[in-house]
This record gives sequence, C-alpha cells and structure tokens, in this order.
Amino acid sequence: MGVRNPRRTDHTPGSFKVTIATGRWRDFATEDKGGDLVALAAYLFDLSQKEAALRIANMLRIDPYV
Repeated sequence: MGVRNPRRTDHTPGSFKVTIATGRWRDFATEDKGGDLVALAAYLFDLSQKEAALRIANMLRIDPYV
C-alpha cells in the first residue's frame, strides 16, 4: 500500500510503501526502510527497536518476557 510518510512533509502519495503481507516498508524519497512491524513502529515514533517491541506487546496485551 503506497501512502505519504507521516514523519516528513510528503506531497507524493506512494513515496512511502508498507507491504502488509510481509511487513516490509520503505520511503523511496529518503531510502529509510525496514522489514517488520517493530522496525516500522521504531521509525515512526522515534523509538529503539526494543522500546517499539515492548510497546507493541503492551498494546496487544502480550507478555514479551515469556
């Protein structure tokens, strides 16, 4: 799915793409990219990978330490 990047002023729909089936994402204007939901959350909210994973686990009510 091509969308606008919410982290920058982006006037071109489709310059930021998230592939739902694989979790891969990429900003074609800046070359930022990642391979999963954790990397996307870390990028979008300016978090470490660990903090993003913990926040996602919390939202899903999953114990990340089990």
